[in-house]
Amino acid sequence: MCTSGRRWGSRCCGRLPVPNVLLEVGTEELPARFVRPSRLQLEQALQDALRAEGLPAASVRSWATPRRLAVLAEGVPARQPDVEREVRGPAAHVAFDIAGRPTAAAVGFARGQGVPVDALERRSTPSGEYVFARKSVPGRPAPEVLAELLPRVVTSLSFPKTMRWAGYDFRFARPIRWVVALVDEDVVAFELAGVRSGRLTYGHRQLSPGPHALRRADARHYEEITRGAYVLADRDARRAEVAAQVKGCAAQAGGEPDLEDALVDEVTDLVEWPTAFVGWFDPEFLELPEPVLVTVMRHHQRYFPVRRDGSLLNAFVGVRNGDRVGLDAVREGNEWVLRARLVDARFFYQEDRKRTLEEWARRLESVTFHERLGSLQEKVERLERLCRWLAQQVSLSADEASSLERAARLCKADLATHLVGEFPELQGTVGAIYARLDGEPPEVCEAVEEHYRPRASGDEPADSVLGALLAVADRVDTVVGLVGVGIVPSGSADPYGLRRAAAGLLDTLFKHRERLRVDLPALADQALREYGERPDFQGAAERVSEFLHDRVRAWALEHGFSRDVVDAVLRTWEGAVPDFLDATSRAQALSEFRTKPEFAAAYEAFDRAYRIWDKQTRHLPSPPDHPAEVALQGAVEAVQHEVRALVAARSYFEVLTRLVELRDPVARLFEQVLVNDPDPQVRARRHALLAQVVDLFWQVAHFEQLVVTREA
Repeated sequence: MCTSGRRWGSRCCGRLPVPNVLLEVGTEELPARFVRPSRLQLEQALQDALRAEGLPAASVRSWATPRRLAVLAEGVPARQPDVEREVRGPAAHVAFDIAGRPTAAAVGFARGQGVPVDALERRSTPSGEYVFARKSVPGRPAPEVLAELLPRVVTSLSFPKTMRWAGYDFRFARPIRWVVALVDEDVVAFELAGVRSGRLTYGHRQLSPGPHALRRADARHYEEITRGAYVLADRDARRAEVAAQVKGCAAQAGGEPDLEDALVDEVTDLVEWPTAFVGWFDPEFLELPEPVLVTVMRHHQRYFPVRRDGSLLNAFVGVRNGDRVGLDAVREGNEWVLRARLVDARFFYQEDRKRTLEEWARRLESVTFHERLGSLQEKVERLERLCRWLAQQVSLSADEASSLERAARLCKADLATHLVGEFPELQGTVGAIYARLDGEPPEVCEAVEEHYRPRASGDEPADSVLGALLAVADRVDTVVGLVGVGIVPSGSADPYGLRRAAAGLLDTLFKHRERLRVDLPALADQALREYGERPDFQGAAERVSEFLHDRVRAWALEHGFSRDVVDAVLRTWEGAVPDFLDATSRAQALSEFRTKPEFAAAYEAFDRAYRIWDKQTRHLPSPPDHPAEVALQGAVEAVQHEVRALVAARSYFEVLTRLVELRDPVARLFEQVLVNDPDPQVRARRHALLAQVVDLFWQVAHFEQLVVTREA
């Protein structure tokens, strides 16, 4: 055991100790939704950067609160390894004259690389003979590398929104107020946005602002210092603490909390030192519809509703960013705020109920859908027509079709109400509540509520058939209308959420694929027709086709299909709106088939045919003559008959298994005849036979797009 007491930067007992690296970036309060993704991003960024510089860490862990992002890399090498590098110089005929003497070009190249000119090597490459210099590059000490690397890691972070401050060009989620950068006990010196790195961190803004000195880069030490400053830096531990305290407070109130994961996450990322408390409101507010109460508490105030036996109590649990000092005053203040919100909600609800939902629907004429696409009333009229068309396409009964059209009539009515105007999160929910109170059929109420689903990524689409059809109609109308007038998302800019709308449309179609076989190209075409003749729709069909083609491709990739399978399938609809459900059936079949041993035989048949086929000849100029041609033609005709029936039934896996039978006839053709015969008539006949083989494979996918190794 070494007892010399030397620091890690000097040699000890013949080897260098392995240091730890700590980086903490202190900021103004980050938005809650930034905290967790930023922590993970910082952890990955440091890990990747260290590895790229030849300083791979043994382990990396991170912390995050609203005011800090921190990461610790343990077991970082003390210095980079020495590396041998090879640099290509000028062409050999430029570097050496006819007598083999080095020219000024060779001398200059050798000098620039720090090697003797006689150490240059001449070597042949695919692009000619060149000279090369081999040189040993010594590794640099870790602190020297880190002084450059750590600022790059911080500036590499990306956020949904960024800002600038104090005249700096640098952009970040919020202004940076301090930076800690340590290698073991030593500071890594650099400056970032006017802030010099050091060892001083800061605690809870009110309870223990600091500064507090961090003596070393060590996880336990970091957590001890921050905890002592009333900061629970470990996000997982802070989340568990929030959940435990909320449960405890709800139990004190005689119930159980609604621990919605999203709300627990949000509250976790709003506080550094959580302290939960119970609040109360007047029981008379329990007369409001439950979704209204829950929305006010959960989405507006970040409170956890409390239930007993499934029913709401007149209690809530809030979480304070601080300790228990003055908690009664905090509770009272939150109760006042909630009461004011509930008074408003009750007033709006009572005012709304002075009219039926049908009467509110008539007010949609004065509500703009989009300045270039008219009012919400016009949108509703399109939805009614589109729902009538959808009802025919999926063979709804007369009663179902009538209910769907009624749901379309009422689905946007609540957007004119006072309650949704105050609480937009309740759109659809309020419409369903008012529809039930008006005595509308249950299936109509359900469709009105469900047609907004999925509301966000990861949310489930509508469960009911009518809700799904209304959701499909609503989204395709929005996508076709906005894309039709030229509002197409570009890059990360999608202000109208068209990508999300298209994803919701596809998710809904896929979920209900067994019951609702809706043809996406026909649906998009019908939605375009519902807008009528419009001068600003010039080129709309092409824009809609391109957008939906791109969205189907993105959906397939997000759902785990490989890129080459997606490209192979969607090539069938190049330049057109893909038949989404048909495309997913093909992709599923091809993905499964390529894992089978038979795939190699099928691909061999296609590959040999496609590679030699001239891509022009498609029709037989004369009947097959050679026995190998006759055999291939017979095999193609035998398979063709079955393939037509299987394609019509969308049984694409069975199609692929039948195509395996073409491998041997194709192989015999190549073995027994010269496909590219000198006689143009014979050559055209054989190419046409191979074109028929290719066409059979194209009934499923364009196999030429597949990436297949020789072993496959």
